[in-house]
Amino acid sequence: MNDFLSFGYSADKKDEEKKESVSMRSSGCLQEGVNDFGDGAIGSFVRQLSTRKYNHLYTQINHYSTIAHRTPDTELYTRRMGATAPAPEAYACLVDNTTWDLVEDIEKLREHLDIPEWQVFGGSWGSTLALAYSQSHPEKVTGIVLRGIFLLRKKEIDWFYEGGAAAIFPDAWEPFRDLIPENERGSFIDAYWKRLKSDDLETQYAAARAWTKWEMMTAHFIPNEEHIKKGDDDKFSLAIARIENHYFVNRGFLASDSFLLDNIEKIRHINTIIVQGRYDVCCPMMSAWDLHKAWPEADFKVVLDAGHSANEPGITAELVAGNEKLKNIIQRNGP
Repeated sequence: MNDFLSFGYSADKKDEEKKESVSMRSSGCLQEGVNDFGDGAIGSFVRQLSTRKYNHLYTQINHYSTIAHRTPDTELYTRRMGATAPAPEAYACLVDNTTWDLVEDIEKLREHLDIPEWQVFGGSWGSTLALAYSQSHPEKVTGIVLRGIFLLRKKEIDWFYEGGAAAIFPDAWEPFRDLIPENERGSFIDAYWKRLKSDDLETQYAAARAWTKWEMMTAHFIPNEEHIKKGDDDKFSLAIARIENHYFVNRGFLASDSFLLDNIEKIRHINTIIVQGRYDVCCPMMSAWDLHKAWPEADFKVVLDAGHSANEPGITAELVAGNEKLKNIIQRNGP
């Protein structure tokens, strides 16, 4: 569920090149900033769980044909302040790290760049954050593209982390399960949290590897070995596992289990495309279907031969098509 959130906007082509930084309200571990270059319609992808996730997290510009059409690059990055050899906590800092801190940071970025409004693109956890941001600032959003819907409800977390998805990937599930003693298996989320915040670094790393490998092994329709190998990197795994688990233990810091569905009325008028892999195990189609039923005005695209990853050909094609559609709507309507 570690994925991306992005924003796109139309800029004045006469804008001079600029490179600036902005200080956002953040933890003692991280500092945020932004670089903005050039002209045209901007597209940036903030990968993984959040803008506060990694020591070296930064925006990666993805050249989808629609977003990267004559684009400048906006770079949102986080960087640990202090020592060059930081403590492991710095790679997965949880201070001031909530959904609403991230929404606030995103809005500060928009204000800093003097962007009147922009398009929001989010997949997996990015779809959660995209909905939360858009519902908080609907007047700033021109369009939304969502992929691999995750509404952060208990039944979704239970499906993936409490044994439901094990019916499809029992071989991948067993190492995740077996790290936890039988007497603690009433809640794997809580059992992993206990280990991920342990004072013993090796205990943290072992839990992080098991957590991340489980996710990596189930993210593609056909398992991707290169993707799975990322789970062997202790620092990468610790960042994913600690922060994902932090959000799940706290139910996304949302006011209720159905919070994002309950607030659809705030964004019903916004042009939106929902893309979902039929065989997505990480974020199963029940969530996309519930969102579709609550929001029938949004275009709903089901990719029949895909799982969770945005890199699967059918999903990539629908995401590009969706962004093209929103771009054309903006061009037709004018500034």
